Amino acid sequence: MKGINLGGWFVLEGWMNSHLFNDIDLTCRDETCFTKLKENSFEHLLNHHRTWITDQDIIWIKNQEFDLVRIPVPWWFLGEDGYARSVEILDEKLKMINDLNMDFMIDLHTAPGCQNGFDNGGIEHVLTWHLKKENLDKTKEVLVTLMKRYDHLKHFQSIEILNEPFVTIDIELIKGFYLDVYKALRNINQKRMIVFHDAFRLNEWTTFFKNNHFYNVALDTHMYQCYDKNDLALDIEGHVKKALNRSQVINRIQMYVPLIIGEWSLGLRLSNKDALEEIATLKAYYDAQIEGMKNAYGHIFWNYKIDSDTHVGWNFKNLKDKHGI
Repeated sequence: MKGINLGGWFVLEGWMNSHLFNDIDLTCRDETCFTKLKENSFEHLLNHHRTWITDQDIIWIKNQEFDLVRIPVPWWFLGEDGYARSVEILDEKLKMINDLNMDFMIDLHTAPGCQNGFDNGGIEHVLTWHLKKENLDKTKEVLVTLMKRYDHLKHFQSIEILNEPFVTIDIELIKGFYLDVYKALRNINQKRMIVFHDAFRLNEWTTFFKNNHFYNVALDTHMYQCYDKNDLALDIEGHVKKALNRSQVINRIQMYVPLIIGEWSLGLRLSNKDALEEIATLKAYYDAQIEGMKNAYGHIFWNYKIDSDTHVGWNFKNLKDKHGI
């Protein structure tokens, strides 16, 4: 399964959607503060939802022979708690994707109280999702609503329960939540794939999958080489070697569950900044990752596009159009 993420669409991230944030507080990088600080924020968001991913974009993606698009969706997609509503545009575009015979994964990317404290969780520097039962209950309710609402679409391939719950959250709480939601979703559809994020702990799921009787599930992990301090010391040859070695990790995990690399990119932080602009560098890293991930159930590039040229390795459309990746 070869996929592409449609990030920055229904969940804003300041670094990807910088054109929307350029006239407000520089510390604001998430949709919660955007909604509060941006004048006429709902009008801006409605226009953004209509223009960030157009019909032409979807057709372009289809022509690249991707098998699937992963669509990050916020818990407030119905317009709850003072957030902008996006469900009508989501309805429209999912129908088009379905009519083009292209599979899609709905990924719940935010949760009440925020599950990771990141901008992509909807509110940066806040991590309280796991502290209140009502947050977990609301998250489950949203997932049930999403499953029911789009269950009729043939190409609704999978649903991801929650993107990137943070490493500090008790993993037993996360496992209990996943199991509860799995049962609720299976009451709606017996067959559709249900995806669990690894909560940044890829090696702690063996018992969970071996001891529970799951049907058609997968584990999602995100493989980046630009955040860990050990990765920052690598040159491009080191990055290529590490990317190729992903196959060992993937083969080990897939002994008990299909593994999806739900996010990966060409983003690097090399000491030699000029190397990041060299097509040979980008191509070598791209090829190594593709080779290293070839035995995975699937991999999904982050992201389809970025609104500036400052994040070269994250903008697939630009990489394709300008560099021929």
